[in-house]
Amino acid sequence: MGCANDNPKANLRKEIGKRLADLGEKEIRRRSALACGHLMERYPSPGMAMAYLAMPGEADPAGAIAMWRMRGVRVAAPRVNWADKTMEPALLGVDGGELVESRFGLREPGPGAPVVSIDEIGLVIVPALAYSRSGERLGRGGGFYDRFLARLSPGAVTVGLVLSCQVVDEVPAEAHDMSVGVVITEDGPV
Repeated sequence: MGCANDNPKANLRKEIGKRLADLGEKEIRRRSALACGHLMERYPSPGMAMAYLAMPGEADPAGAIAMWRMRGVRVAAPRVNWADKTMEPALLGVDGGELVESRFGLREPGPGAPVVSIDEIGLVIVPALAYSRSGERLGRGGGFYDRFLARLSPGAVTVGLVLSCQVVDEVPAEAHDMSVGVVITEDGPV
């Protein structure tokens, strides 16, 4: 049996977790707001967007979500089916679309939020623990986003939103790991 030191993904997750913990929640929020500003400059009105709802300790796209919604952009967030390890886009901010907390403190649209066809989504904001400059991502290990991104329409834009301390030279990747088209941090696109 190998130990954690033999697992490059586990080692990188631990390292990035330490970097984020060292920043603290207040600094993560400040840097997230800057990253959202760069995201809005590049994608001011994406048509239909999907963005994750941040958990404590991760880059938060809430500022971009709020700005898009003020501009009339429909925004969905993932609703997870834990049994089959899939997610579906459900609209934010519509009748019956209150947020609920599911496993691991994850917030998601409630059961009354309408589901959106994956073909309608033009832009997806993808969370990760780490990204390489070329868009390879290290997620939390469940494969939810890998399966979701593999189903997207070919023209959909995928954006990794992270803090600069989460960008690394290389991310250990496997054949099923999906990358994103662009990575944006508080310093702008990488």
